[in-house]
Amino acid sequence: MALPTKHLPLKLLATLAGSVATATFAMAGLTPDPAKAVSLDQACSMFAAKIQAALNAGDTAKAQMIFSEGSQRIASRFNGASCPNVQAP
Repeated sequence: MALPTKHLPLKLLATLAGSVATATFAMAGLTPDPAKAVSLDQACSMFAAKIQAALNAGDTAKAQMIFSEGSQRIASRFNGASCPNVQAP
C-alpha cells in the first residue's frame, strides 16, 4: 500500500524512506560493520570494559571467553594487533 505523498511533508517522507531502508538492510543482515569506524585504542577500551563487566558480575568464565574471542577479533580486524594493556582474567 503506497502512502499518499501529496499530503505528507517532504521531510517526513525522507525520514520514512530512511527508516524503511534501515529496517530493510538490518533484516537482511547488511548493516555496516561498526568495527571499521573504530580505532584500535577505542576497540581495546571497549574490550577491556566488557571483560571488566563480566568480572564485576562475578562471571570469570564469561570474562575468559570474552578475552579469548575478543583477542582473536581484534587481531583479525586490526592486522594482527593486540591490546597490550588488557590482561587475561
